[in-house]
Amino acid sequence: MKANIFLTLISLILAGLIGYWVFSNAEGKEQDMLCGICSTVCFLATLIPAIGLRYESDRIGTNIRVLSGLFFIAFLISHFYFANYGIKMPLYVILNGILLVVYLGIFYKIQGLKDI
Repeated sequence: MKANIFLTLISLILAGLIGYWVFSNAEGKEQDMLCGICSTVCFLATLIPAIGLRYESDRIGTNIRVLSGLFFIAFLISHFYFANYGIKMPLYVILNGILLVVYLGIFYKIQGLKDI
């Protein structure tokens, strides 16, 4: 696994912009800043492996990109739902925390495989 600096920077910028978009949708509601920061972290965790990294095996790379794309969509739905309809802090943190931990666990397991 090697990082492509240019594509990683694009991933960082894209995650920051989408995080700001979530923040602006939640603006004026409770915990809007936390919503923007948490969404940026979740989008970073999915966009960097999907866009900014190269993998030794094409099969592993494809699996990680598909996994990252699916979780990116899940995070988009979750964060925009909470931003538009009001954040209930415990549910927001627990749901997105579980999604992030599950994603990172599956990513770690796929990344550690030698042959698929």
